[in-house]
Amino acid sequence: MSAALADSAGARADSAATTTRRDSTAAVSPALPPDSIAVVLPEVRVSRERVLSDAQRRAPTAFVTELSAGKSNRALESVSDVLAQAAGVHIEQYGGLGAFSTVSLRGAPPGQVSVYLDGAPLTTAAHGVVNLGDLPATAIDHVEVYRGFAPVSLGPATPGGAINLVTAPAAGLSELRIAHGSYNTWEGRASAGGARGAFSGLVHGGIQSSDGDFTYLNDNGTPLNPADDREQVRTNNKFDAATALGKLRWTPQGNVHASLSEDYFQKAQGLPGLGAVPAQNARLAFARSITQLDVGRDARGWTPEATLSGDLERERSRFRDDGGPYGLGELRLGRHDTDDRFGAERVNFGARWDKLPGALSLAANASAGADRANLVDPEDGYPDPPESRRRSTGLAGTLDFGPRAVPVLLHAACRWDRLDDQLFANGVGRQVIAIDRVSWLSSPQLGARVSAPLGIELRANWGRAERPPDFLELFGNQGVIVGNPNLVPERAENMDAGASWSRRVAGRAATLQATVFQSRVDNLILYWANSPNTTKATNITSAWIRGTEWTASFAPLSRLALSGSATWQSAIDTGPVAAWNGKRLPERPEHEIYARADWTASAVTLSADAHLIGDNYRDRYNAQHVPSRTLLGASISAPLPGGLRTTLEGKNLTDERAEDVAGYPLPGATVFASLSWQLKGAPQ
Repeated sequence: MSAALADSAGARADSAATTTRRDSTAAVSPALPPDSIAVVLPEVRVSRERVLSDAQRRAPTAFVTELSAGKSNRALESVSDVLAQAAGVHIEQYGGLGAFSTVSLRGAPPGQVSVYLDGAPLTTAAHGVVNLGDLPATAIDHVEVYRGFAPVSLGPATPGGAINLVTAPAAGLSELRIAHGSYNTWEGRASAGGARGAFSGLVHGGIQSSDGDFTYLNDNGTPLNPADDREQVRTNNKFDAATALGKLRWTPQGNVHASLSEDYFQKAQGLPGLGAVPAQNARLAFARSITQLDVGRDARGWTPEATLSGDLERERSRFRDDGGPYGLGELRLGRHDTDDRFGAERVNFGARWDKLPGALSLAANASAGADRANLVDPEDGYPDPPESRRRSTGLAGTLDFGPRAVPVLLHAACRWDRLDDQLFANGVGRQVIAIDRVSWLSSPQLGARVSAPLGIELRANWGRAERPPDFLELFGNQGVIVGNPNLVPERAENMDAGASWSRRVAGRAATLQATVFQSRVDNLILYWANSPNTTKATNITSAWIRGTEWTASFAPLSRLALSGSATWQSAIDTGPVAAWNGKRLPERPEHEIYARADWTASAVTLSADAHLIGDNYRDRYNAQHVPSRTLLGASISAPLPGGLRTTLEGKNLTDERAEDVAGYPLPGATVFASLSWQLKGAPQ
């Protein structure tokens, strides 16, 4: 029997494509008589569709980036390091490892990007912006980035797109790993997974800590007067974090399966505040538990694939800042000693029919959930309001049309959500105001994917999305932020189109993708000065965001792999405030480029990467300019006896001193080393 694989007609290795295989049906005989005649049968060509990843199956026409964690030859890798490799992604950091950081997709504000952990939403009514520093970095297996268009099955579609963090699989590898580096930074992780009969499981534990005592330039709050600048060590910047993950999966004979998982994360840290006026005692402690149960049935015959899932989330946040002059606190946000608790319960049912008559595929989802917040702060001088709640119900449907005879897939989807809010906010005279409101959200989507010859694929999408205001914007924080119950959801209309190419050049895989995107955003929510000491969220502006994205990978040699991404974008304020109209939206670089090279020889891997972040502005008036910067990194990894492997890595090798956000310095050059061990035979 002989076999040959033809080149994929898709633009990506994981996109829908058609491959062909030659099969000869002639039997192999141990010996043939001399006068026998060998008969060669005609070639038989069998067409099949490649297996899509879960991310692309949920959004078959969208532009999705899938990033592996722990595979980039780094000694220590954060969630921000992983995300920075993707096109359309920009990370804003308020400090080094463990500090508050946010993510923007295609110029959308962080509040318009939904973040999920194994499909459970971390972007909730209580937390409209997810802190990347509060994510379990040691437990992440890979990251799915939906640029602009997110699957309606995940949850309410937000204007910027979505990020889904996927933890290690239930039957994952067994490994031990420890890393140490600059500023007394430590990371340790241990994973053990296996299977027995119908059961498979995984136990994972991880810790991270750092003193964060890097040296920075303190401008004394006078950036235009270098005479009073001085070098200073960052204080009160230590953090300690721990992650525990457990998974159990049951797969009996047949098409039924069930899984149970528990993810626990906790972190305690100092809050150093502005570089010019450091806080010495402000502290924050955070703990989160997410329990998930999924029961599913695979498709069989005409019966659909079906899944019933539920998740239970609990959070506790304790913030203390009772120092500083005049009762303002060291962070100048007033005196606080909070003990806030948040909870959420959700259930989701989904069904999918992949092989309906007429080349149709249909998917439907129904969900219900409840979020609540209980805020306690005896130091702020305000009464603690009663518990606030948000109940949500959602319905989503997806219809795909993809005839086998034509290399075209048409995609249509829509999601409808109803939000019932029962909120309690502090009003004038320390009175508690009750707010009851109902909001309706609608998110339609249309898309198309066309496979062309020579490994070319074309995609185009259109959609509308809304982001409802979160609890903080609606009812404030009992102190410096005043609630605004009159807020309406932010809305955006998104469009994108692009082409990708995937071929084998000289026997080696090569990919290239180019995308153009455009977004019109209305009712943008901004915090506006409400009084000399308070701010208030207001629907105050709108914006046009346009750009292009590029992604490429190529292995010109058997030992050399090259990859990179680039983004060019224009984000312009179009709102009614004359001083802002026509100006660039702050903290949106016009260009961002990431490039990486990996060289492997005799099990030794050398890696180098470069991250170019273009100039931008910190304020809406475009008065505070941030120059462009380039961050260079390199690492070397080599095997040791006994199945060990060691890695040495340097980050920001040129010692760039910068600030993403005014007054919050970032660390300079850092060095990390790691030692890891994997069980022999475990998947690499």
